[in-house]
Amino acid sequence: MPLIRNRTWRYLVMVALLALCQFGITKLIFMVPIEQQGVRVWPLWLPAGLAQAALLLFGRRLYPGIAIGSFLFSVCQSQGISWFLAVAIAFNNTLQPLVGATLLKRVGFRNDLQRQQDVIALFTLATILPSALSATLGMLTVNLGGMMDWDTFGRNWFQWWIGNITGTLTLMPVLLTCRQWGAIAKTPRRCAEALVWLCLLTAASWLIFYPTSETPFAPYSIASLSFPLIIWGALRFGQMGAALSTAILTNVATWGVIQNKGPFIVAARANAAVQPVESLQAFICVTALTALTLAAVMAEREQMKVWLEAEKEKSEQLLLNILPLPIANQLKQNHRTIADSFAEATVLFADIVNFTKLSATLSPHELVALLNEIFSAFDQMAERHGLEKIKTIGDAYMVVGGLPFPQENHAEAIADMALEMQAEMHQFSDRHQMPFSMRIGINTGPVIAGVIGTKKFIYDLWGDTVNVASRMESQGIAGQIQVTEATYKCLCDRYHFEPRGEIAIKGRGQMNTYILAGRKSASMPLPTVQAN
Repeated sequence: MPLIRNRTWRYLVMVALLALCQFGITKLIFMVPIEQQGVRVWPLWLPAGLAQAALLLFGRRLYPGIAIGSFLFSVCQSQGISWFLAVAIAFNNTLQPLVGATLLKRVGFRNDLQRQQDVIALFTLATILPSALSATLGMLTVNLGGMMDWDTFGRNWFQWWIGNITGTLTLMPVLLTCRQWGAIAKTPRRCAEALVWLCLLTAASWLIFYPTSETPFAPYSIASLSFPLIIWGALRFGQMGAALSTAILTNVATWGVIQNKGPFIVAARANAAVQPVESLQAFICVTALTALTLAAVMAEREQMKVWLEAEKEKSEQLLLNILPLPIANQLKQNHRTIADSFAEATVLFADIVNFTKLSATLSPHELVALLNEIFSAFDQMAERHGLEKIKTIGDAYMVVGGLPFPQENHAEAIADMALEMQAEMHQFSDRHQMPFSMRIGINTGPVIAGVIGTKKFIYDLWGDTVNVASRMESQGIAGQIQVTEATYKCLCDRYHFEPRGEIAIKGRGQMNTYILAGRKSASMPLPTVQAN
């Protein structure tokens, strides 16, 4: 219950504040009308912008605040107005922002105005269409109430419509983007730039639209001098800069017209057919559309840049998962054939024993999951020892030490990884309660490494050293690590070995081989070598 009460009181307070703001800004606007052709007009109907922004920022459920504020103003401002007419006016003033907010919600409008589609939605769904609805219902209400003549319906409808549009475009973007200034305030350098820009913008607006003397320039050309500052604000400060520059310029320009000064008044004096209010409102629409669109374009450009950088990073990482860094760099430089010769490297082949029979008892998903688990562990070992994984072929795993970067202890690193692989296989078998074992073959010698072809690149090895290492694995012993005499000579002073004797190697004849048992510093039993 206390939580419900708190929410209810918070809601009531927000409604009351919105009603007060709506009443206050409407009263303020009514204090500065412009007489044009014997009729009072308001170039900027700011209450429309306030109401629309409030519903977007705090939710459409606050609409009673708009209705209450409008109703109270109608009752207090107009003497002898009927309650029915006051309710009708309040209903119309509430319907416009409510329709606009609903339409914007339907199209996924974002309050930050960072997308061009949001700017377009603001112009069409939050200004033009709701303002037309408000002007139509409003004019019908006041004409039926006897407050205006039907003869001026068209002209008054247009002034109502364009006034709501300009008021919404002037105030609504400022309120929607005001929170973005917090990021600027955290950076002293940008904060100083914003202060300089704001001072120049205010001074230029005052000199252009509220001059102390007649300007020697054409009225519309001098009004266009404000656009560099608008562009500055849009480019450097985004939508918040575009919205604030539009609000400052348009309000100063409106004040100039109210005081019978500025380029729009000069233009009206030069040409009787030109009305200063219509010229001012056209300027406001063009300025707001230009500034907000420019800022949205720049924001989308920055978002695209960030997205491209992220995608580039993903592509780079994917490429590095396939190829070593120096090879990837050569490939990006359009090297069609990449091949390097290494005087000495150590190659390891590993194969899971009887995996074909075991796989017949597993589902495809279980089979792939098991291989992924064990080979992922091997990948981590290779990275930890500074080795280069070459590829997997079915249940076979190939890794090499000593390339693409030279590595003095390549044979020792491969030996350590081989011992860890066997230990991992024992743990793997215990976890899954399945008799997994692995044959490992190692050989040391010169190799050729590179990338060939034009599609599905793979970094691969060639040479007699690779073939012999493969034979060490295929003709090895289950659960053991078989090495050639070349590898034995590199490691015999630091590791325990058990001679296996000569075995027949296809294409090489009889070769002397050894079984790697472990490091000499580690106390571990030597393996029992099975007979050939």
